Amino acid sequence: MKRILTLLAALLAYSAAGAQNIDEILSQISDNNLTLKALQQQVDAQGDANLAESSLEGPEIEFGYLFGDDGRRRHDFGVSQSIDFGTLTGARRKAALGQNELLRLEYRASRRDVLTSARKLVYQIIHRNALIAEYGQRVENARTVERAYRSGYEKGEFSVIDYRKAAVSLAEAEGNLKLLEVERDGMLAELRNLNGGIEISVTACEQETLLLPASFEQWLDEASSRSSALNYVRCSTEASEQQLRLSRSEALPSLSIGYKSEVVPGEGFRGVSVGMSIPLWSAGKKISSAKKQLEAARIAEQDALVQFRTNAENLYDKAMRLAESAAAVADAADLKSAASSGSAAAGGLDDLRKALDSGQMSLLDYMNEIEYFYSSRELALQTQLDYMLAVADLLALEM
Repeated sequence: MKRILTLLAALLAYSAAGAQNIDEILSQISDNNLTLKALQQQVDAQGDANLAESSLEGPEIEFGYLFGDDGRRRHDFGVSQSIDFGTLTGARRKAALGQNELLRLEYRASRRDVLTSARKLVYQIIHRNALIAEYGQRVENARTVERAYRSGYEKGEFSVIDYRKAAVSLAEAEGNLKLLEVERDGMLAELRNLNGGIEISVTACEQETLLLPASFEQWLDEASSRSSALNYVRCSTEASEQQLRLSRSEALPSLSIGYKSEVVPGEGFRGVSVGMSIPLWSAGKKISSAKKQLEAARIAEQDALVQFRTNAENLYDKAMRLAESAAAVADAADLKSAASSGSAAAGGLDDLRKALDSGQMSLLDYMNEIEYFYSSRELALQTQLDYMLAVADLLALEM
């Protein structure tokens, strides 16, 4: 594993200075994404509603003005307040706070999904930028060859077949370059949508440096403690426990305390009224339902832990294999030396051009060799992108 990390570090380290700052981009999107803004408002509104429902019910006021057969009038007035044990013990408020915590974690999960999509999109844009730079060099090289063969053809030094091969090679390179630019612009538009319609510039051609954690078990412990998905199921279990406590408190009688008065001409009655509501018919079923929900939540939490570990192991293993592949392919394509020279594929292209110009190889052989050279570099960039996307999925587990 150390060998893989060393190779990958060598592959990516050269790009650290010119790589795009992904964290800044994600921070912008987190602040500007309209979906997240709307969801945050919904979470706040529902949270307020949950707390409102946990409060005492409003007092009940009653007034009566009655007419008697003998012409007398009677005035009745009463004020009463219902009090349940769920509110008195704080169980109802704790249950509401638990529901609000679940809402907060749902928002975190949505934010995780948006930012992971944005991270992957930035990696793909950077990959397209790298390919555009590559194809820009290919177009320049193909244009130089096409000019040389056109001049030679006009002088009778080359056949029309040789010239057409050079012209087709140039047209193909130019077409691929335009296609890549269209794809890159479409991805930038997607990124703009994620940023609430605000433009984001992604000009880097090199990926950021992201290495796998050295210790999987240590990383897994840290990731599981931060994971919004796992925290959600843990909070769901706690919320089910609070709901069970609330159901038990609701099985106790609720009280109603108030003041009443009855006034008729010449006499009046005033005093305190006390009432009691006994939940005979629903209390048992509510407690039984809460117990079953709690048991289901505990099983769901255990299942989530197992799935989280399995998924993390699969993603980590995938990233490890891609890291090894990316390092090996990049080494074969000499990506590091080409980047350090400041020109993509500078050394290899010069050698091939010298061989072509000196007549040591035919145009057909030159095109076959350069196509192999280009393919190896594209493969290096693609495996690097695949690795970055795999690491993005690992990072998502921590969010």
